[in-house]
Amino acid sequence: MITDILLFIHIISATAWVGGGLLLFGMGIYFKDPKVQSTIYNYIGPFYGYFQLIWIALLIITGLLLLNQFNLLDQLHLESFYNSEFGLVMWTKILLVLFVVVATTIHMTISLKAHGRDRTQKEKIFSRGTSLVIFILNFFIVWYAIQVEKFLG
Repeated sequence: MITDILLFIHIISATAWVGGGLLLFGMGIYFKDPKVQSTIYNYIGPFYGYFQLIWIALLIITGLLLLNQFNLLDQLHLESFYNSEFGLVMWTKILLVLFVVVATTIHMTISLKAHGRDRTQKEKIFSRGTSLVIFILNFFIVWYAIQVEKFLG
């Protein structure tokens, strides 16, 4: 029962995280008018950022709790687990999540620092770059989540 609840929260959180990212990314591509883009990113951006922090926090917490539920926390460091097919899948997913957390931290730091003013060229490059990295890595994370389920299911 606890595992089912944790998995439910994890999947809902992943849906909100990835779906929200798809929506905002799509809006950035669809709306070409700089005034509309500015409105989107000045008003929706901060709300979305804080909203997403809730979901990524829940993803990390439930992910760790699920690792514990499946008795994997104690195995992650074992060479036999690390060298297994399942271990490789699990570690790849964990590393991708870590990359997303780092990219999100960079992106949020730049966004909060530059909120309400025009971004410098360097800020634009890093902000857009991290946004693209997060967007792409999310697809890989979902793919690896499906692979993990095959081993646990």
